[in-house]
Amino acid sequence: MLTLNNISKTYRGASGEIDVLKEFSVSIPKNQFVAFVGPSGCGKTTLLRILSGLTQPTEGKIVLGKNKNNITHQLSMVFQEFSLFPWLTVRKNIGFGENIQKLPSRERDKKIDYYLNMTGLKKFEHDYPKTLSGGMKQRVAIARAMINDTEILLMDEPFGSLDPQTRYKMQDFLTQIWDREQRTILFVTHEIEEALYLADVIHVLGSTPTSIKKSFTVPFPRPRKQSLKQTKEFFDLRNTIIKEMAETHQ
Repeated sequence: MLTLNNISKTYRGASGEIDVLKEFSVSIPKNQFVAFVGPSGCGKTTLLRILSGLTQPTEGKIVLGKNKNNITHQLSMVFQEFSLFPWLTVRKNIGFGENIQKLPSRERDKKIDYYLNMTGLKKFEHDYPKTLSGGMKQRVAIARAMINDTEILLMDEPFGSLDPQTRYKMQDFLTQIWDREQRTILFVTHEIEEALYLADVIHVLGSTPTSIKKSFTVPFPRPRKQSLKQTKEFFDLRNTIIKEMAETHQ
């Protein structure tokens, strides 16, 4: 269980103090796929940056299981930007993480091969990022995040810069990996359809200072296919969440 207890974040600027998060609390069961949706500027990214250790909260505690101390070693993050090292090949990018580097070379190579095959990148293992498409780059980034065996994967609008067709393919790719790996995933997006297709639970965030205005349990069974988005049940729940967001941000 990942628990955020009364997390607050205040930024101080020339115009004064801005509360981005104020006593934000949520509990997330192990292996749950959770989506946070809300408009730009509502604090979604700040929340993930606090969890990842890139930003320190002004107040509050984060607890993973019984661990009340630093939990960043149990977290990996995938950004919207592909954040690959241009001077490293696909194989070396995937195997760059600290945890994987600690393994004996034979075991390390075996794990890298596993993720190269899982992501369909084996034949591109010696290529450099500049030769890859956007979807392929993001597959490398996801593989690099997952190979370190962290309990939690943070994803900050990872498909936001992709064209619609590639985005749909990446959604399918991520659901397939999640079905196989069963990690806890915290996924930030402003796309309601994407959240519904991917997640088990959707938390609708209000305007700053951010809080959870309403939560929705996604009822659709897995595995999921893109045809789900054409069903009446999907359409109705999508409209319900859109209405909730509109009322929240009036």
